[in-house]
Amino acid sequence: MADFFEILLLQPLMVIYQVLFDLPVWLGPGEKIIVFSILLNFLLFPLYRQMEASSRQGRRLREQMTREVARMKANFKGRERYFYIRAVHRQYRYHPIQALFTSNELFLQIFIFATVFHFLSGPGLLDGATFGRVEDLGRPDKLLAGINLLPLLMTVINAISVLYYVNDKGQRLQAMALALVFLALLYASPAGLVLYWTINNLWSLLRNMLSRRHLSEIAS
Repeated sequence: MADFFEILLLQPLMVIYQVLFDLPVWLGPGEKIIVFSILLNFLLFPLYRQMEASSRQGRRLREQMTREVARMKANFKGRERYFYIRAVHRQYRYHPIQALFTSNELFLQIFIFATVFHFLSGPGLLDGATFGRVEDLGRPDKLLAGINLLPLLMTVINAISVLYYVNDKGQRLQAMALALVFLALLYASPAGLVLYWTINNLWSLLRNMLSRRHLSEIAS
């Protein structure tokens, strides 16, 4: 099964990543990582846009369902209320387990991150490469008197994106917790990988800002 996954999916992705990474042949490894992240996000933009539209539609349906459920809870009790709520769930084709699968964009980001991690961890790709004050992109940056700066910058950008884009308090707490999980996972990672994810988070923030502005213009 692992060989099947590698041959049909992983190897073709590694070829695509290598082509994107090598396109700006005149740049150094650090600049290549930045361009690579931007190009990859450009390629994925139509898919992210479709997912966002589907997510907005799903949120509207869940809001309607939540209002219907609240009305049933206010007007009925006991088994009668239970069966009415089940009827509402059937009407909106809802099942509680769906909450685990509502964030297709998150799953896609995790998949892309895992495959990019595999690519950037390739032998000799970043080892010994410098970028600005970063002496070795294959190691943690140690830019703040031994403290890794890039993971902190990545988390700040992620937090700004969450505060700007996520309005629901529960979802905001979950997103912040996920940002802290990424900080813990990536703090001691190679600077090149964290640089990629930082640019990716910055791109997501800009994309969300433009998307919200576009929706505001349509609403007005």
